[in-house]
Amino acid sequence: MLGGNSRDRTHTRHVLGGTAAACAAVTALGLTAVPAAADGVPDFRPDQWGLQSIGAEELWADTQGQGITVALPGISVYEDHPDLVDNLTVDTQFGEGGDPETGSGAAALVAGHGHGMDADGGVLGVSPASNLLVLPTEDELDDAIRFAANEGAQVILLPETDGSTDLTDATQEAVRNGALVVGPAGGGEDANVLTVAGTTENGDLIPGSPAAGGVELTAPGADLETAGPDMGQVQVTGTPYAAAVAAGAAALLRADYPQLRPDQVREALVQGAQQGPDGLPALHLPTAQAQAAGIAQDIPLIDEDLVEEGEQSGGVPVWAWFVTVGAVLVLGVILLVVWIRRSTADPYGVEAERREEDAQIAAERAAEDPPAGRRKQRGGRRRKTRGN
Repeated sequence: MLGGNSRDRTHTRHVLGGTAAACAAVTALGLTAVPAAADGVPDFRPDQWGLQSIGAEELWADTQGQGITVALPGISVYEDHPDLVDNLTVDTQFGEGGDPETGSGAAALVAGHGHGMDADGGVLGVSPASNLLVLPTEDELDDAIRFAANEGAQVILLPETDGSTDLTDATQEAVRNGALVVGPAGGGEDANVLTVAGTTENGDLIPGSPAAGGVELTAPGADLETAGPDMGQVQVTGTPYAAAVAAGAAALLRADYPQLRPDQVREALVQGAQQGPDGLPALHLPTAQAQAAGIAQDIPLIDEDLVEEGEQSGGVPVWAWFVTVGAVLVLGVILLVVWIRRSTADPYGVEAERREEDAQIAAERAAEDPPAGRRKQRGGRRRKTRGN
């Protein structure tokens, strides 16, 4: 069970803006490949060892996750937390359940954007310009997952579960819809989910980690600075937080290589990882980016095969759309010219009024003149013609 159920109503809360505001906050914090401290701005990132461990800053010069939505079904968050407000949407149609402390911590590790210019000014997530879609729920997690995928979320971060609920159908549908599903390892077998375990700063698995056979990737998961209660920060440890770090990494790659399918991004994260504890792959974004670049080099941003299939199946060719649009524009110009000429020929009706006045004057003059009569004959009798 993950929280309360309130399916009989829908309530969506868009909290203080969207991607543009998030990008502004990111810019204000100086998120570039060069540490902000180099520009005289105090930098709190050295305290966030997880970001440094995975090399997140090396990708920020290329992308900070703009245009990517990461969905977090089954959690709640502190909606007015300053590290989250600018890129957060909370939809409670599936309920209100979930622990906001755990949820806020995970959400900020994905896309926290900080809220100040000093060392106490908040925390950063791996993908600070991505959008967050939070879907609290208690017992409708599968429906929330499907909803997130249908809403276009490119990455879905699952909460920690005991594995008693089978989510395979929902996660499979999400992958078919183009989402990469990431979750904490140990929540049950699901081939559709990229399972992540946590590591300490020393590179060891955190205590209580699941068996290596159920782990596909490891990521920082101990002593991580993130958003906490009372609008502040808190230090957290746990597998869900490692999965959140991996979800943020997936968001960066999806933003950098939008032509890649979910399975290809998953492959890049795993195959581009470094050697981790117990021989497990350890998340490392620069090498994962290089792996993604190798996969994407022969994949165009527009699938030309799909375009060709559309033309062969009776779809309208692209050139036909251009011809149609051009014809409509030409027709519109012609109609506009005709309308202007007609409306400007006698716009105030002056000519028509003059013609009417001239006709009225002519009629009045005709009524004043007497009708032309016959000529009067003068007196005398008509002479008879003489005979011979």
